[in-house]
Amino acid sequence: MKKIYSLAVVLISAAAFGQISLTSMGTAYTQNFDGMGSTTTYPTGWNGIRASGTGTVGQSLALVVNDGTSNTGAVFNVGTSGSTDRALGTLASGATVPAFGAQFTNNTGSTITSLVISFTEEQWRTGSNAVVETVPFAYSTNATGLDSGTWTPITNLDLVEILTSDNTNSAVDGNLAANRAAKLFTITGLSIANGTSFFIRWSDNNETGSDGMYAVDDFSLIPSSATLAVSDLSATKGSFIRNSFVKNNEITFGAEAKDVKVYTMSGQLVKTVSVKENEAVSVAELAKGNYIVTGTVNNKPVSQKILKD
Repeated sequence: MKKIYSLAVVLISAAAFGQISLTSMGTAYTQNFDGMGSTTTYPTGWNGIRASGTGTVGQSLALVVNDGTSNTGAVFNVGTSGSTDRALGTLASGATVPAFGAQFTNNTGSTITSLVISFTEEQWRTGSNAVVETVPFAYSTNATGLDSGTWTPITNLDLVEILTSDNTNSAVDGNLAANRAAKLFTITGLSIANGTSFFIRWSDNNETGSDGMYAVDDFSLIPSSATLAVSDLSATKGSFIRNSFVKNNEITFGAEAKDVKVYTMSGQLVKTVSVKENEAVSVAELAKGNYIVTGTVNNKPVSQKILKD
């Protein structure tokens, strides 16, 4: 009886982390994780589990509040000690190889055909080996938890080691620009019916030696049933926007682009233009921060994340 009770606790804890309701197409769900504060409570809809290791596989993991100094496998509420700026991260060890992610439910009234996902990756601890560590991203439309169902990998959204030449196995400040990387990709070809759910997750790997700590911050997910969901231009960004870091209040476009739209990270449309090749568009009226720019180049939908200084 004791074994049955223990298993029930594991199953309940793994499934009882709630879900995030998406109620409007084209409107972003955003999460900066600052609401975690200094607590061990996940944001609603998010959870972490032990995906593998010597401990109980599938067990929900309590958050560990840390600043990158820990070398123990866990899911972390990570940030500078005492700071309200938080991120959600992972570090793998032999005992605990974590996975973390979120459950979303489509309550928009329509079928979701694509998802625009963006976030900032932060590295908070370096590893001790020469392997370029990766925490793979995947999504599932038939899972009931982070450890069930069929998962589709999206390598563009993986957490990939940033400080590849530093093998000192030490804490670093994940808020420094050198320790951060912007991620943006659109998942297309979906058919998520109204009233159904889907999951996203990052599932860590335990590498040889001591692993690094990698986190997600400023997360955004935009559901769409139309053309807002666009193709990523990570391999050819220069052909769309030349200056993804906007210092002079102007975006310079590297190609003729139609139906150019600028969105805030919350999904609000703030500007619409069409541009010629090498044309500059003023965004002086926009506040400093991150934006997603979409458009059509050579009849192909494209998108790019920019930072206005």
